[in-house]
Order: sequence, then C-alpha cells, then structure tokens
Amino acid sequence: MKNKILFYILLFAANIASANNLLISPPTVVGPNLQFNISWDNSWNASLTPSNWDGVWVFVKRQACSDNLWSHATVSTVSANHSVTGGVLQVDAVSDGMGVFVRRSALGNGNIASATVTLALQTAANGVDNYQVFGIEMVNIPQGNFLIGDNCSNATFNNLLITSATQAAGLGIQGNYVGNGWGSGGALLSTFPLGFNSFYSMKYEISQQQYASFLNSLTFTQQLARTAVHPASAVGNFAIASAATPCRNFIKIRTIGVTAFTPAVYGCDLNNNGVFEEAADGQNIACGWLAWSDLMAYLDWAALRPMTEFEYEKICRGASPASLGGEYVWSTTAITQAVSSSLNNAGLVNETSTAAGNGLACFGGNPTTDGPLRCGFAAGAATNRAQAGATWYGVMEMAGNVWEQCIGGRWDYGYGGFTSACGDGTLTSGGAANTANWPPTGGGFGGGVLRGGGFADVATQLRISDRTQISNNANQSRNQSVGGRGVR
Repeated sequence: MKNKILFYILLFAANIASANNLLISPPTVVGPNLQFNISWDNSWNASLTPSNWDGVWVFVKRQACSDNLWSHATVSTVSANHSVTGGVLQVDAVSDGMGVFVRRSALGNGNIASATVTLALQTAANGVDNYQVFGIEMVNIPQGNFLIGDNCSNATFNNLLITSATQAAGLGIQGNYVGNGWGSGGALLSTFPLGFNSFYSMKYEISQQQYASFLNSLTFTQQLARTAVHPASAVGNFAIASAATPCRNFIKIRTIGVTAFTPAVYGCDLNNNGVFEEAADGQNIACGWLAWSDLMAYLDWAALRPMTEFEYEKICRGASPASLGGEYVWSTTAITQAVSSSLNNAGLVNETSTAAGNGLACFGGNPTTDGPLRCGFAAGAATNRAQAGATWYGVMEMAGNVWEQCIGGRWDYGYGGFTSACGDGTLTSGGAANTANWPPTGGGFGGGVLRGGGFADVATQLRISDRTQISNNANQSRNQSVGGRGVR
C-alpha cells in the first residue's frame, strides 16, 4: 500500500496540467459521482465564420485497490446526468460513454475561469478506489463541404469538392480522384471518414506531459512497448528520445519500475538537472519520437481515433470556396520561420519564439540540436489567424513543429475497413491499441502517412496539400520529428 500511495502521488504530480493552459483539479467523490474543477484559456463559441467552438474532452481512469491497475471508467451517456456550475459551460455526453465534452454554453470568447464539474459514472464512484480525470483541449469541426488538393503541391490530391453526396456514396476505385491513385487500394466506403461530417480535433499536438501521464497509467509490461528504454532502467534515462540527440524531448524515468510488479513513473526534466516537473521542464512542448504504434496506443487509451488525410485537409482549409496553389494552413502562401534555438521563456508555459510575422511556424531547424516548440506557442490574445499559424477552425500547429500522422499514404494499401470508431480506453496486455481496422504498422506503405512537416523540414512540406511523404516509413519506428494528435 505504501508503494501504491507513492506511485499515485507522483502520477498526479505529472498530470496537474495535462494540456496547454488547461487545469483540472484532483477529483473528489461526492456520493456516486466525481467532482473536479476545470479552467482553460483562449476559449470561444462563435456564430460568425468559422461558426464553431472549442472545448475539452474529459475522461476518467479508475485504479482499483484490489489490483492497483488503472482502467477506463465509463460515464453516463445522458448529458442531463452531469452538471457544471454557472451558466458559462455545458457538459455534452457521448453515446459510447467514454467521456464527455465540456464547452461554452453560449456565444463568447476569452479565458474560462474555474468551474466545478460533476460527472455521473456508470459504475458508482467510491471512497476506496483512486481516480484520475484527464482533459484534452479540442476544436469542433462543423459538418460541411470542403476542398481537398491544390493541383500544385507535391503528390497532391486532385482538387475535389467533398460534399454530403460524396460522403454518402464513398469513393470507388478510381485513380483519377486523387493524385497517385489513392483509390486503387480499394474503395473508400460511406463509413470511411471523408471529412464532410462534423467531428472534434485535438487543438494541439500531444504534449510531453500528456504522453508522460499516459505512460504513468500503464502496467510495467505495457510501458515496455511504449518506451525505448526498459522501465527498470536507472532514474534519468530517456523514455522515448535518443539520449544523444533528444531534440527537446526530456521525458525521463523518475522512479524505477520493478519487473512485472510496479511500473516506472515518468516525468519531464528539460533543464536536465535531475529535478522533475519544474516550471521550465518543457511539459507543454510538443512530443516528438512517437511511432505510429505509440500514437495508436495513446489515442485508443484516450478514446479518440486517428484522423484521415481528408480530415486533415478539412481542418486546415475549412470551408474556403477555393484552394490557393501552395497555400499553408493559415490560407496564404506567406510563412515565417521559428526555431527552438531562438526563444523567449524557453521550456515555460509561456514559451514563445523571438520571431514574429504572418504564418509563424516551427520549421527549418537543425535535425539533431533543435526540436519542437510549446504547443500553441504562436497564439496570444492579440494575434490574428495568420500570426498564430492557425487553421481555418482554430487548430494549432497543423504545419511544422512535429509531423502529423494520418490514415492514408500509398495507393496500394486498402483503407476500406477504417471507420470513425474511436478507442475503448483499453490497450492489450502488451501495450498495443486494440481497436479493429486501425493500421497496425503505419508508414506510407502501412496506412499511416505523415503530413504537415516538422521542426527540421523545408517550408514546402508544410503546405496543406503536400503529400511528399506518401512512401515514407519513418513513423514505423520512433523519429524525433514525428508526433501526432487525434480526433473524435
């Protein structure tokens, strides 16, 4: 029990702020329910273009005292069974009970002050088990028509309008609808997410703190699969990055694991002084070194799913009536370079680039000495979309920082079985995603393509429609420039 209590304290310490500017307090048991406080910055609910909102995907993990294992706790699928104080926020339940969305209940924008959320669990809460509440900032992507491709960028999709009719019919085996014959690997059925229907996208890429918190909820055996170094290695060993060239990824072993009994505890130590979770330890830096299998496991655990290439382009281009040849995600061809060697407040929650200008993005850095920047580094209260490097819908860093990983790639891979099914919050005993029809290996040859460019790439690879990497298998193993995010 003593070891269990120590593990729980360290686990919580690494999860106080599990996304950029998002704060969730430790939950308390109130009758059969869980109660916690939530706050985050730069929230909106807009009636004008792009007519969408942001919110937080909230889900719960439960640790039973009988075995000390963490499992996913399902919640009520009825919105009215949950509550939130005040009139600013509302709780939206989802049909699978994997979590809830907390978002603005009326039009407005600005920071969300602390509010108290009460969640009704499907299995009543008790005062014996331990609970953790996780939150991931998300952006609503509304239903609607959009264009894929720009007929200009490398290996681009052909310029094609996706409509309700397209989604309802799917796309058959016809090599002319996309560049390089995407359809020749099999028809894309009506169940395949072509992007017309509404969905939520993570606002930011997975941060290092988020990945560390994920690792801290796994068993020792599962950690073996999701890290590069044995969990029983010495304190200070890098979890997923190369020790020789970590590229700003300083997730490390904080407490040594004990084989088959006690998992390791991981934390961030960017300043490399052996003291974990200090203010400047880079918790909010985007997480590189994520192989496809790492991303799939994280998304399954968080009850999200990978995005498709079609959804990637919709998130970026939105409802723009036409595509612009060679455009970036902020809808212009202008771009400004940011690199990790020139920063203000390095490693802190308010880390920014010393560069400023339209289309500010992290690219063109040194592949061994530089690295990604803080999630949301270019956005502030006074920045416009171009200055913040934001997409049409307000999603951040879809260009640069770390590569996005999407369902797609080579034309000879069959994608027909992939659907909008989300993860179930549970991994296999060996630490792998268990959701059916998710490509297991990734890489352009294995159904998991890289999009959007990373911190060391050239500007052209950051273009919305650039598909240079359709045959790149770098994400079948861990690479410093590869990260990711999920959708739901």
